[in-house]
Amino acid sequence: MSDLDTLAGAIWQGRASAALLNGWRRLAVAETAPPGTRIVRQLHPADSICLLVDGEVRHSLDLAGSREAIDIGSVHQNGFPLGWSGLVIPHRYATSAQAVTTCRLYRFPIAGLEALFGRYPRHGATFFSYVFAMMQPLLDTARSALNTAPLASSLLRDTYADVAAPGGDADPSPAACRALLEDSLFLDGLDPAWLDALAAHARPRRVAAGEILYREGDPTQRLTLLVSGLVEIRVRRDDGSDVVLRHYNAPGQVVAGSSFTALKTHRERALTVTDSLLLDIDRQVIADLGERDSRFALALERRWLWLLSARLRTLRLHLVAQQRGDEIVVVQDLLGQVSPQLGVDTALYKLPHLLANRVTHAEAFACLDGIRDAGTRLERTLAGVLGGLLAGLRREHGFYEGLNRVYRVVSEAPPEQSGAAVRHAGCIAFQQAFKHTRHIVRGHEHLPQRPGNIFILNHLVSYPGYALANGFEFAIDTHFVSSMILEPAYADCGVRVVRRGRGEEHGHHRYYDRLGHIYVLTAESDAIAEDAAAIAERRRRFTATCAAHLDAGSNLIVCPEGTSNRVDDSPSAFKKGTFHLAAALDPEPLVVPIAVVNIDRPLKDHRLGAVIQRPFRVSEVCDPGDKASLEAFLDDLRSDYRRWIADARALADAPD
Repeated sequence: MSDLDTLAGAIWQGRASAALLNGWRRLAVAETAPPGTRIVRQLHPADSICLLVDGEVRHSLDLAGSREAIDIGSVHQNGFPLGWSGLVIPHRYATSAQAVTTCRLYRFPIAGLEALFGRYPRHGATFFSYVFAMMQPLLDTARSALNTAPLASSLLRDTYADVAAPGGDADPSPAACRALLEDSLFLDGLDPAWLDALAAHARPRRVAAGEILYREGDPTQRLTLLVSGLVEIRVRRDDGSDVVLRHYNAPGQVVAGSSFTALKTHRERALTVTDSLLLDIDRQVIADLGERDSRFALALERRWLWLLSARLRTLRLHLVAQQRGDEIVVVQDLLGQVSPQLGVDTALYKLPHLLANRVTHAEAFACLDGIRDAGTRLERTLAGVLGGLLAGLRREHGFYEGLNRVYRVVSEAPPEQSGAAVRHAGCIAFQQAFKHTRHIVRGHEHLPQRPGNIFILNHLVSYPGYALANGFEFAIDTHFVSSMILEPAYADCGVRVVRRGRGEEHGHHRYYDRLGHIYVLTAESDAIAEDAAAIAERRRRFTATCAAHLDAGSNLIVCPEGTSNRVDDSPSAFKKGTFHLAAALDPEPLVVPIAVVNIDRPLKDHRLGAVIQRPFRVSEVCDPGDKASLEAFLDDLRSDYRRWIADARALADAPD
């Protein structure tokens, strides 16, 4: 038996007609591809599909705006379809395929196959089902590689739950069910008579929030479309953890179903996030219609392959975004892949440009929401895909907008408002901003019962992307301690010891001058001419001011390094001033160490972490008047902090 006949046997299992096989053989062109040969090229119009006989082929994604090709794996399976995405809309290759070793293959013109299957539609349906079955492992591989960012976080669930449309009290009418089928992008292009037949057997089903629709391994029993609500699709990883793959919140989206001849059981798990209304069509209804009309069977298998292609493409884009952290490049690539189907004036083309600058992110998400609500079917579907891809960025935008609100609350506070009142208002605004982040705090049992303590922390540089338009950069770590630890525990956000800004730092002055914090000179402040008496007087006033705040029931927040670092370099050596201050006060306050992490990293990808450590009094751990004793203690404290920071990073970076 020839290689070509072996391939035909694998596809049709000996049930192909002689006429079909003769046409199949006439279309086939045998090729040998030496190593390095580009067999198909991404985004090029698809004029042929290849079936691999032997050899190894590597697939890659060439992202728009990037010179680097992303390796997405190799295949060497006999009969593997190369360029299979060309069989479905938009009839372009989704990836590039290059021979790694010498490859033998057969190339078939897609137009010839379409004509052949038009004459023998039942055999065509079997061919598409075969391709689906060969591609399903690629989807399984992509699912297994996805981790919890960016798609699988609870943030995406919250983002979609906020906009999920609740269903009404009444079930949809038969006419409404028929309209839903016609408007479903999955069923696009099917003959109206077929839609009528499906609608006649469609059954609405209401499901309460939190219900599991199906689990991995359950039999595929029906085609289910979403009418309203929100459905989450998950997969269980080998380590037992769950990964959220996608969410459905648009009417007409396929919640359950696949090529029933190629996939007998579910590979994923689906559950309702909100009360949801679904539309079910039993698989037997679909099979019976396919038996009566083989053209329907062929058309539906083609749509199943289109759906698998879309899901695989989306998963791969999420993987690239996950690995590279560059959503804009991925958005550009997605739009490039579907550009033949998009109008030249679609607002989707604005997105990469609006996303390129944080200042215009609000316009980007407003554009995306407008498309989701009023775009064409394709635009709405793409808006849903992009909404998932950009969920972390949207949350980050919410945090950035929160920072802008904090700055306005503080810098524009009325002159008659006290520093304490401004601090409280800013603290509450920061709490709202931190709602847009993932964060974790441990060690609350170490918090002293009463205020009047000195809280110290390792001072981290803030992620530079969060600088405001006027150049002002928040010390996000101290504000996190103030708003998320101190205010909830003591109903007071504390007073920070903050460096005096340089003369040209207008944003710094405009912000901190209104907060009533305690200024201190550091190496990063402007130098001033002082004699010994002036220095002594300045230090006396500083100590008295700190004592007054502690006596009044406030906590102090101090960064004893005197500078900020990235977490990998944290902490630097501690200055002695904080500990001299604590020892000089009467009564002597407790010093409460806090280890903070991930302030210097983009919060769309990372979780903030803070761990409160056991408090101490300086006089109980060293002799503050003895230089050697204090220095030895500070060296030990720095070593402890390195361990605490490592533990805090492990906590913050652990899966949700």
